[in-house]
Amino acid sequence: RGRGGPFAMFRVLAACLTLLVILYGVKVALLQIAVPGDSGFSEDDAGAESGADGSGSSDMGAPGDLLVAGLAAFRAGEDGKALARFEQCMSEASELPMRSACTTALGELYLVGEAVPRNLTKAIALFEEAALAGDADAQFNLGIIHGSTHHDGSDLHQREALAVLYLYAASTAGHAGALMAMGYRHMHGYGVPQACTTAALNYIDVAKRIASVYSEGMPQAVELIRLNLHSKDRKVISASEMNLFVQIATDGDITVQAAIGKRYLLGIEGFKQDYTKAKHYLRMAASRNHPTALGLLGYMHCLGLGTPQNLDTAYSYFVSAAAQNDALGHNGLGFIYFRGNSVQARNLRLAFRHFNESAVGGSSDGMFNLASMYLTGTGTEQSFQKAVLYYTQALERGHTPAAYALAVMHLNGIGTVRDCDTAVNLLKKVCERGEWVTSKLVEAYGYGEQQPNKAALLFLKLAEAGHEVAQMNAAHLFDSGLSSLLYPGNITAEGGEGAESEDVRHHSRTLAQRFYELSAEQGSASSELRLGDYSYYGWGVSAAFKEPEPGADADAAAERGTDTEAESEELEIPNLYTSSEVVLKPQPIDYEASIARYRKTAEMTVTGEWMQSFVARGSFNLGFMHQFGLGVAQDLQTAKQHYQRCREVDPSGLHTPVTLVLLFLWAHMWFLRCPSMDVFRDRLFADFRVHVLNLHLVMILTLVGVRLHFNRTPPPARRRPAGATATPTGAGASRAPSAAGEA
Repeated sequence: RGRGGPFAMFRVLAACLTLLVILYGVKVALLQIAVPGDSGFSEDDAGAESGADGSGSSDMGAPGDLLVAGLAAFRAGEDGKALARFEQCMSEASELPMRSACTTALGELYLVGEAVPRNLTKAIALFEEAALAGDADAQFNLGIIHGSTHHDGSDLHQREALAVLYLYAASTAGHAGALMAMGYRHMHGYGVPQACTTAALNYIDVAKRIASVYSEGMPQAVELIRLNLHSKDRKVISASEMNLFVQIATDGDITVQAAIGKRYLLGIEGFKQDYTKAKHYLRMAASRNHPTALGLLGYMHCLGLGTPQNLDTAYSYFVSAAAQNDALGHNGLGFIYFRGNSVQARNLRLAFRHFNESAVGGSSDGMFNLASMYLTGTGTEQSFQKAVLYYTQALERGHTPAAYALAVMHLNGIGTVRDCDTAVNLLKKVCERGEWVTSKLVEAYGYGEQQPNKAALLFLKLAEAGHEVAQMNAAHLFDSGLSSLLYPGNITAEGGEGAESEDVRHHSRTLAQRFYELSAEQGSASSELRLGDYSYYGWGVSAAFKEPEPGADADAAAERGTDTEAESEELEIPNLYTSSEVVLKPQPIDYEASIARYRKTAEMTVTGEWMQSFVARGSFNLGFMHQFGLGVAQDLQTAKQHYQRCREVDPSGLHTPVTLVLLFLWAHMWFLRCPSMDVFRDRLFADFRVHVLNLHLVMILTLVGVRLHFNRTPPPARRRPAGATATPTGAGASRAPSAAGEA
């Protein structure tokens, strides 16, 4: 027994290890069966099948694969490869829609001019070819180009009409951006009649699809970044901060674990949406009974986010979270009771009670579901007013389906007064949270300042659709000189000196001015402030009615058979009533328009931290113009009030310049209170005491001079060396040295 014991234990250990290896192999095999590999085309496949010269081989696959590969290469910055893919797609595509899509993609490549020389004319020709074939993206791009570019000698009305025509054609094909653009134009009357109902009809189709997507899952959230803000003011989490939070979560902090899991789930605050990572961190926190983590895990199982949908598992998580009075847990239980599952039968009364508990706890989903039950009278007495109340509370917390529901109620006057303007604004907010907008924002932010033309193109698309942040970002890229997109000429001398580079700069500022104005109309403090700078320095353009040509009046009078001199005696009619042709001309320096812009900026209510610096700068500029009387009567007290308001509006900003300006203003006020030189001289000589002081001064100076004269001391005598005798004068003095030498 003693000899067989160790060998028996070794055999048992070997058998256990063999069993573990077998079980692990079975697990891997089951995972391979359950999660098959991706057999479709991917970006890596596109890179692997391309030749060494990036030209691609003829066995690339279907034109659809070529288009996908080209777009992937374009987004990755491999524009040479994208060019080859698009051209091959155009040559091999037999179906017209696919060929048109490849033509549009090639046109965008020529528009941004990365792998090929930028050629606006060729890009427009490619877009027109695809647009005639019915491609909605090409039609939308042409609408943007015609609406944004106005050259000298071009008819503004004609280009605006073409822009509306192409946008309308794309909207009839269901293009989300074109529908939003037409809704935005009808909302404000830009190039089309202002019609709230028409705007709502354009927005509502897009908004309905987006609301249903939000109701069924958790789409990627996008942080809105304003490019004109300093990087330190953008409130974007850095990679080092993200790594620090991950390390804290790994060390066992359940609060940070739940917070990171939530951010990965929603894709917010710098964390890219990742259901696998979200589930990992939420499980870490849920293992220690964290209520928020339990509720979010229930959501993931309930909606099938990163895990198979399982209402029974979700119910167990919701019960654990609701036991700790978690608002998400109560909302989840309400959803389970509303639908019913294999564990719990449908119970509308319990669903209403849990939705109410969730709403009281501050959950926007709970408020939305409670409002929906009041709206339909399910599980409670129907009340449109309470439905509007809870929808509004959910909207204040950023709930997208609540915004859509409120828009429909305002549009039809259900539970509230019919208000088309409010409905359209809500529908616009819903549309701007859809996938068409968020995907382009993510892509544009990814390009950043490294590929500004590509970023500018995406911001232009969103800006035409009415997205305020995109309008401001597009204007910033053109204003700062980072992008010269849509410039019709040659830009080889853009970085140098000369008339050509000045023309590029003027064109970019003109384009930026248009989007600054659109953004300012939507309440952007930064755009309003920048427009004030444009008026102050005389940048951009201004619109005016075309002046009649010399001799036109005489020709018209000759045709009518009347005397020109007799007509000139009559009241002259302004061009506003005699001419309908609008022309653009360089904007002159206009201090009055500038101060109006600055005043509007300074009077804005700060609704976000990003606005503080711009409102403060508006107050500073307003104080400066009041101090020196630019565009307004000089008023130093008003200037002082505006300078002091800079500190109140932006307490965390730089106060040293404001302090220096206030000191200078005090010196300025003291100087202005002093009498003029003539008045000062007259008053000085009229005072008897001044003459007495002058006499005293003269007497004092005289006495000082006399004292200095009589107190002069004679120069000191030169001392003789010790033992030396007096040297005789005369002839004996010359013989003294020789006598000394003989001695």
